[in-house]
Formats: sequence, C-alpha cells, structure tokens
Amino acid sequence: MLLSSVVIGAFAARAAAGRKSGDGFDTLVTFGDSYTDNGRLGYYINHNGNPPAPGQYQTVSTTTASGGLTWAQFAAQNAKASLVDYAISGATCSNKIISRYFSAINKPFPSVLDDEIPSFKADVSFKALYADRTADNTVYALWIGTNDLGYGGFLSDSQAPSTTITNFANCIWSVFDSIYKTGGRRFVLLNEAPLELSPLYATPQNGGTYDSQFWGNKTLYNVTEYSYKIKEYTTNVNTIFEYGVPFQHKIKSRWPQATFDIFDVHSLLTEIYIKPSQYLDAPYNATGYWHHCSATNNSACTDLTNLGPRSGFLWYDELHPSEKTDSIIAKHFLDVVAGNSTFGTRYD
Repeated sequence: MLLSSVVIGAFAARAAAGRKSGDGFDTLVTFGDSYTDNGRLGYYINHNGNPPAPGQYQTVSTTTASGGLTWAQFAAQNAKASLVDYAISGATCSNKIISRYFSAINKPFPSVLDDEIPSFKADVSFKALYADRTADNTVYALWIGTNDLGYGGFLSDSQAPSTTITNFANCIWSVFDSIYKTGGRRFVLLNEAPLELSPLYATPQNGGTYDSQFWGNKTLYNVTEYSYKIKEYTTNVNTIFEYGVPFQHKIKSRWPQATFDIFDVHSLLTEIYIKPSQYLDAPYNATGYWHHCSATNNSACTDLTNLGPRSGFLWYDELHPSEKTDSIIAKHFLDVVAGNSTFGTRYD
C-alpha cells in the first residue's frame, strides 16, 4: 500500500518543525542501491516493475538489507529531517554500462541515472514530498558502485561492450548534473566500501565465503585473485573520486555555487574492521556475518544468535553492512554534512 501524499507531507512538516537549529538540513534525498534502499525495490516488484507515480512514495520498510534501518534512515531521524529515498536494491549507476536482469520485475534492476533520477525529477514539483525545498535546506547523497564493480559487473567482465570504469565515473558526474539542474546545491558522494573485506569478496582465511546466495558459483573462480581484483577496482574508483570531484567542481566549474562533500566511508568501514571493539558490541565480529542463507535457496536462512548480539557484527550478510554499522555510518554522515569530520572532504 502506498503512503498517501497527506501522510508524507505531514511527516515533512513535523520533521522541519522539530529540527534543531544547526542540524543543517530539513530534507535528505538519497540515491543508490541496497546499501540505502528503504523499500523501493519492493514497490517495483509489487507493481509490475514500475516506480511510484509522481508525487507518491513507496511503503517504507524498517527491515532493509542491513537487517534493520539503513544509514539514511538513521541520518534523517538523528537530524530530525525528512527522508526521500530513491535507492533501489540491485541498482547500478546506469544500465547502459552495467545491466543486470531481475526476473521478479521481468527487466533489469532499475538504475540511478535511468530510473532513480527521472523519478526524482518527476517528484520535485509535488509539495507532498518537497514542501519547502530550497538550495540550502536539502542535502542530496549518492552511494553507488557495489553492483557496478562487483560480481555481475566489472569484476566478472559483465559490462556493456567498450565501457570502462571511466564511464562509471562519468555516470556519477552526470547524476549530480541532473540534481544540480533542479536546483540542488548540497551534494554528498559516499565513496566505495572496502568490498574486499566483506565476506562475499574476502579471502577464505579472512572469513570469505565460497558459493553463496550472491555468487552461486564462486568456487569456480580463483577467490584470492578476485578478492585482490575487487580491492583494486574500489580503490581506483575512490582515487578517481578524490581527484575528480575537485577537478570537475573547481577547475571545470561544473556545479557553480554548490557544496560538494566526499564521505570517505571506505576508511570508516576499514577502521571498524580493524578496531571493532571501538564501534561494535561485544564480542565484536568484523569478519563473519549474522544472516546466513543457502547458496541455492536464499529463503533458507539462519541467524547466528549463538555468536552474540547482531549489534556485534560489522556485516549483516555476505555483502551488506549491519544495522549497527549503518547507525555508525549515519553518525559520521551528519558530521560530514556539518563540515567537521575526519572522514569528509569539502569543496565549495
């Protein structure tokens, strides 16, 4: 069932009214994949692969790929802001680069540039979702790349012919171009997670899986080689972001009068991995994961309740950060937006 426009509008009004001065924004608009999705893919599945009608919003889920809330849900709650989330589980930046078929909707997973951005542009004129959108009171965040760079994407040489990681980076810039043209001026780009540390891509001696729900034939590959390969891809892309954002923003003046933050979530997650006792609950598990599903039947799942609380795990499943980790990401995201985080770099 869709949330009504009245309900969404009322929530936005309450969030704005209750926000503390200095929190910095009234609305958080997010784009990305399952690391951020709060229920949008479910809407596509239940509506023949179609997005919500302009001005309407998907039913919000409190049980996401983290096992609970997403980082964006935590961030909006902590900031007393409203959240408008366009992220779709399984998404890539553009299906023209990486296209992954999803049988539940009988077409490829919707992507950021081809689906999420058009939905956002169709929504911005609706007061129910954007009651008082200004350049100053709305933050736009993008976290994408896990599916682009991983298995099913560049890692398995599944990209469209003649496309490269440079095309992926250019897609990122195009996403912000589109937001900028609608009046957006406060941007946050979350860089790539250290995927080689996730159980899906880690080496076996570091807690890596073999065949799993997200990579059913992994044992046919050299798992160590592919762990190194995904590390190369994510770190290369993060270097492109590190040098590309100031070049595009300051040298080419691509987004005049915009504020552009890079959130180094890669370093944050690496720090949690190295120093779990400083972030997670005892007995601290940074290499394993809580939610285990069969490689051949992803509905046959077991939670490892005997190994301590879920909040002690960095990873919820083979690929996704846990709800505890997402709450940590949210805290540091707000610090980045406030301009006072060691994990943030700002370009005005």
